[in-house]
Amino acid sequence: MLRLLRTVIDRLLQAGLILSFTVLALCVIWQVVSRYALGNPSIFTEEVSRFAVIWLSLLGTAYACGRLEHMAYDMLAEKLQSQALLTHMRVVAALVLAFSAAVFLYGGLKLVLRAFEVEQFSATLEVPMGYVYSCIPIAGACIVLYQLAILVDPASFRRVNEVDEAIEHVKQELPA
Repeated sequence: MLRLLRTVIDRLLQAGLILSFTVLALCVIWQVVSRYALGNPSIFTEEVSRFAVIWLSLLGTAYACGRLEHMAYDMLAEKLQSQALLTHMRVVAALVLAFSAAVFLYGGLKLVLRAFEVEQFSATLEVPMGYVYSCIPIAGACIVLYQLAILVDPASFRRVNEVDEAIEHVKQELPA
């Protein structure tokens, strides 16, 4: 059940990241084309690209936490073995969970509700800022769920070494 939940969260975050990055890339391309080729710069792309960067960075943070690829002080963790490493992972997960629950989830929800309450809108698109800010509690909820999963089963989480993974993939693809 825990693996299924992690897989669902991973897939949703991946989709959100792909969408945010695509929106960002299209906005930048359109801004360049409209400014230099058409001579009439588009006014909405700057704001949309700013919102896409916000969503991209916060969802990316949550995704990195789930893959243990976030910024980490890992000198101690590299020296630990078996049960000591699992205990260390649980302690770090509890600290990250407390911070994420307090700042991202609680604080983010308060910010979103306040933005809707005061009817704060973006300058150009006039989009309610509560929608823009909603990425904060969404990312916080994902981080909290990941940390809970680490607390329950830290052994199922392993840091991904992308270089080793790529080398292994190439070895499997190349004939012997």
